[in-house]
Amino acid sequence: MNTYFVTLRLADAMPKESLAEIKGKASAMVEAEGGDDVALKRTIARLIEEELNRWHGDCWLRDDEVARTVVAALQAGHGRKYTLRAWSLLPNHLQAVFSVADGVDAGAVVREWRSYTTRQVNILVGREAEELWEKMPYLKACMDDADVVRRVRGVEFRPVNGGLCRRPRDWKWSSARQSTPTQTPGTGPVPSAMPGKGDAPRNTPPAPRPAPGKGPRPIPGATPDMPDEDPFA
Repeated sequence: MNTYFVTLRLADAMPKESLAEIKGKASAMVEAEGGDDVALKRTIARLIEEELNRWHGDCWLRDDEVARTVVAALQAGHGRKYTLRAWSLLPNHLQAVFSVADGVDAGAVVREWRSYTTRQVNILVGREAEELWEKMPYLKACMDDADVVRRVRGVEFRPVNGGLCRRPRDWKWSSARQSTPTQTPGTGPVPSAMPGKGDAPRNTPPAPRPAPGKGPRPIPGATPDMPDEDPFA
């Protein structure tokens, strides 16, 4: 059994100019501190996460119908093709940890998620055949059991780190809501849905824009081989 961590960003979640700036900034920071390649990758990952928290793009995953469609796709193969260990949906990206049997192509699992959800969401929001996700997901094999535990915790805490809730279990679109609650000291109840305009004091994602030529309803592929490292790390 092999376990993997994946991040899938929406196609407009990260402006190209932002990625170039992040890479340059991280290189300068690590060079000034005398760090190595490992430090560089960690710095880039941290800066990318901070940039994602600015909620660029249409944030289609903020809509309940779209989110339900994506969650259903993640859960569809659980117990058959793979074991879904943890997942979180944020307004402009998702993260998951899943295990597959020896010899099973984890990349094929992710490609199936991408292609299916792209078709279904495009139908749902009335778009033509447009790409929903970035073409190069981040797929990483977990090193050992300790790494799996760390990744699961990181995925379920992602909404907390994004400023969307105070406790993992308070986030509506997360496996933490369905598993044993993880308590963080000094926190109180918070809204469980993705916040709308005026609901959150900071990091509030923008409301999705209707598809061109459609009505006022505010909701909102090819899949190449993916590397096992972040292409920008």
